[in-house]
Amino acid sequence: MSRKVENLSDTELLVLIQGNSQKAFAAVVHRHRRQLYSQIYRKTGCEETAKDILQEIYISLWKNRSTIQIDNSFLPYLSKAAHYRVVDEYLAREKKKAAHASILAVGGEQQWSAEEDILAADLESRFADRLRKLSPVVQQVFALSRQEGLSVREIAAQLSLSEQTVKNYISLALRALQETLRKEQALFYIGVGILLS
Repeated sequence: MSRKVENLSDTELLVLIQGNSQKAFAAVVHRHRRQLYSQIYRKTGCEETAKDILQEIYISLWKNRSTIQIDNSFLPYLSKAAHYRVVDEYLAREKKKAAHASILAVGGEQQWSAEEDILAADLESRFADRLRKLSPVVQQVFALSRQEGLSVREIAAQLSLSEQTVKNYISLALRALQETLRKEQALFYIGVGILLS
């Protein structure tokens, strides 16, 4: 008798998902949604935002199913995606608030939004500075992955690299950015309100 899909391992589910199995995809969503939601909610403090980000992550997972590679579990992949979605959400929100404040504010009424905008700009600047210290090929791989949204396979083909090398370069860039955030944790706690796990 064949095993029920919900009893399969994540690696077995990935094979089925890459074969377009919506049932296997639903099993992955069900298996990890609570832990992932908890991680996102802890960092955003907003139920609606957490739900939106969670939905975006799973949509992206389905769209990129053919190129996704995991070791044993989807959780590290999903957790990393959640972390960067939260950062993107914060930066987008702060830019929007700053633009809105610049239109509506008069005199000193703009003080807090201006300070928040500076924090967001400073954070982006620190990211950029840290990335510039990495090798040009790592910078290029990271830009293609994060800014242009290319998959590991697409980047490998475009730059004539192995897929493993591309994954290593992305991991290297992500670690560098995480180190930058840890060094500026006090600023992040006060200005950003996103707790690093």
